[in-house]
Formats: sequence, C-alpha cells, structure tokens
Amino acid sequence: MITEKTNISARVEITLKKIVEESSFTHKDAYELGAMLIAIGDADQTITSIQNDSNYARIMKQTEYRLIEERKHQLERELRNL
Repeated sequence: MITEKTNISARVEITLKKIVEESSFTHKDAYELGAMLIAIGDADQTITSIQNDSNYARIMKQTEYRLIEERKHQLERELRNL
C-alpha cells in the first residue's frame, strides 16, 4: 500500500477530514494513529477490516450526504444573492 510521497492531507477524503474535525480528535491525532498502525505492521489488516464493516460504509454515506446537502444549500444561497 505504499504510494508516492505527497502531501498527506491532500489525499485524505474530504469526508474523513470532516469526521475528524467533528470528533474530539485532531488531525494530528488521526495522523499519529495511522502512523502507529503502520509502525506495528497492522495498517493493511485494519484498513481492510474497517472498509468491510457495514457501519463504516453507513457512516461514510451519511457524512457524504450531509456534506453534499450543506454544499447544495450554500450554492442555493449564493445563487439567490446574485
């Protein structure tokens, strides 16, 4: 799962960023947790386990939907103000 080294936050899905922002964890906490999983060699198994979890899929879809709705309302407000 090694990818080209780039700015990590630029590759993180906006939905995951929003979930971290709305949690009690900081972005630094999230990166440290990921680094710890990589350090103990458990990252691939953990990622696979999480991605196959139905709760993860549901939470991601709900968050994505909410973000889309927020953006839609923002665009509608901007359109009315034109």
